[in-house]
Amino acid sequence: MNAKDGKDTAVISIDDLQRLREQCGLNGARSEMELDREQKELDRNDLKQRSRARVQNWPNTIENMRTRRIEERYKRLEDEELERRRIDAEEDAYN
Repeated sequence: MNAKDGKDTAVISIDDLQRLREQCGLNGARSEMELDREQKELDRNDLKQRSRARVQNWPNTIENMRTRRIEERYKRLEDEELERRRIDAEEDAYN
């Protein structure tokens, strides 16, 4: 069959062809859906960053409470070590 028969051919406008190419990504340009998806992703990431910045200074978040507990533990261990050293230094002074 050839195109002159018109049985297996379709005639579409240039606008329809351009729209189809954009949907399929054949024209090298990103489709409107892709641009919209990227913008939503950027908005979502921006909101996440602003939320993290706001929550960062809250004392009652799980992450901040965990960090504070770890810092307190290290401080306590450091104080205990300093006390042991002081006791050892006193014992060495008596000997």
